[in-house]
Amino acid sequence: MGAIVSKQTTKRRPSRKKIYITTTWTCARRKLDARRYSDYFVKNNHIIVNDPRKADVIILVTCADTNSRATEALKEVNRLMNYPAELIVTGCLPGIDKEKLAEIYHGKTVVTKEMEKIDELFPEHTIKLHDIPDADILWENVDESKPFITLKKWTGKSQAISRTNKFIKKTIRNSSIWDSPVFSWYGTSVENPFFIRVSTGCLGKCAYCAINKAIGTMHSKPLDELISEFKKGLQEGYKNFIIDADDLGCYGVDIGTSLPELVNKILSIPGEYSVDLHFIHPHWVIKYIDELEKILQTGRITRIGSSIQSGNPRVTQLMHRYSNIEKIKEAFFRLKKAYPPLLLETEIIVGFPTETFEEFLDSLRVIEEVRFGWGVIYPFSCKTGTEAENINPKVPKEEILRRMAYAKKYLRKYKYTVRYARYLKRLSQDILVFSNIDSMPNPIRKK
Repeated sequence: MGAIVSKQTTKRRPSRKKIYITTTWTCARRKLDARRYSDYFVKNNHIIVNDPRKADVIILVTCADTNSRATEALKEVNRLMNYPAELIVTGCLPGIDKEKLAEIYHGKTVVTKEMEKIDELFPEHTIKLHDIPDADILWENVDESKPFITLKKWTGKSQAISRTNKFIKKTIRNSSIWDSPVFSWYGTSVENPFFIRVSTGCLGKCAYCAINKAIGTMHSKPLDELISEFKKGLQEGYKNFIIDADDLGCYGVDIGTSLPELVNKILSIPGEYSVDLHFIHPHWVIKYIDELEKILQTGRITRIGSSIQSGNPRVTQLMHRYSNIEKIKEAFFRLKKAYPPLLLETEIIVGFPTETFEEFLDSLRVIEEVRFGWGVIYPFSCKTGTEAENINPKVPKEEILRRMAYAKKYLRKYKYTVRYARYLKRLSQDILVFSNIDSMPNPIRKK
């Protein structure tokens, strides 16, 4: 009788994959998601590559808040499907335009509000997404399959070219044009920013917005966790902090705190830094105006963004936005008086259903009166499933474009710098970016 041989079971190590991560034109929060995905895959022993041709898996993080951005995202899906790697489409596109995506793509998807479902696609992972802290640095796309990127990679090895690039960057950053529309886009002109995402989801019910389908309802992070994130940024040497969220103003209402309480706790921490607040719904600006005035008097707040969307009460009421325009203006004037160097930002939608030309002019008049430091004017984009889809009559596309052109001339007359963003980015976005070069961010304040 032969000896009994015991079979020792060995755990098979998960295969190491090459992961390529990229985003479409999108907000800072989706870029933070991309960074978190990167951390997730690295922690699970995979390799992040900068060339989709070399990847085993491609993670595409998408935006679809407007039809033009959804179209660009769909084009990117089509392009990335040509590579042999497995494509996984994440972000807002599969939540907002699921049907359009299904027409061209039948692979795996992960919607923003259900990010942890990525674990189901990689069941062999021992470290789950909930084990990965939220990201604080934006993801930057690199695609070495494109000739210009490859050239840039090799020329970057030249010390002379590297020195020249650094000199040009430094010169631009120190000049007044750094916050002009040529360079400024949602805080990207801030040098080396550290993002603190205080919550996810939104409490708003805006008539034109489909983003809730993708991001879900509001969930605030605990106050202590956010303070720890801020201290971590300080310890790592960061000086410029951007407090961000899908619906920043309502931070804390679900956990018994508030945005002013959070900001005051942050500003009580000694150090050399500045803080930006992006974006606070006008309703919350008005609700917290007394606290915000005191906060601004510390000299620490560089920027506050607050999207009015329209300067006309009837239109804002249809949008389900705060509709007392006089109160909004009064609050903005108080913010600017509390700290004159404040860079106040806003957003406007042109051509919301039933909007007349005179009501459109009301929006331009508010921009003229308030003297925003920076802002964006979007053409109305009718998203399927929104309340605005059923509001009629619609403003014809040709009329919307005519109003956009009028806005460009009007704002230039009042000394704003204005340009179409489609010339700024690689994507064809028919939106206007405007800035008032007299409103510049304040220097970093010591305490």
